[in-house]
Amino acid sequence: MQLEPIEELGVAIADGLEEEFGERSWWSSFKAVMFYGPAVLIAIYLLGFLTGIF
Repeated sequence: MQLEPIEELGVAIADGLEEEFGERSWWSSFKAVMFYGPAVLIAIYLLGFLTGIF
């Protein structure tokens, strides 16, 4: 399956959002929540699962 067009579209959208909102103060916080939030939740779940809490 060719993913290059989909990847290019995603990159173009991300670049457009960065140009549009890059200088606003809330944008950095929003990016941190959107990108690091799921990673932290997955890490908490995995630690809980591996230690037998869940």
